[in-house]
Amino acid sequence: MYFQPVNAILAAYGLTLVTAGGPAPTPTPTSTGNPPGGTTWQAGTGYAAGATVTYAGVSYRCLQGHTAQPGWEPPNVPALWQRV
Repeated sequence: MYFQPVNAILAAYGLTLVTAGGPAPTPTPTSTGNPPGGTTWQAGTGYAAGATVTYAGVSYRCLQGHTAQPGWEPPNVPALWQRV
């Protein structure tokens, strides 16, 4: 068994950990007329799976729909973004 304390990181980003059912959040999809390489990543924006963004001059593809939060920049969360 492995234990990783999460309270500090949850508090740092104002998050809560849900361990039982409930409705999943529905992200707001990005516009469809994106330029090549997508739009520039921005916190507070909803991204649908498959959307592309640029961050620090690098293109990324969204792997799962979500609303971006500070600290969730594409190079920081490989569960959400894949470099293309």
